[in-house]
Amino acid sequence: MLPDKQLAAYNDFYDAARYNDILDPKTTLLIHLATAMAVGCYP
Repeated sequence: MLPDKQLAAYNDFYDAARYNDILDPKTTLLIHLATAMAVGCYP
């Protein structure tokens, strides 16, 4: 898994992308998939 500092940065980014009022649902889903794949979790 990720070191604590990188995990905190990842969680901050993920939460910012997930809980927003600007991006449409499709874009939000694509961000979720991309961030998961970036850290090695493939759907």
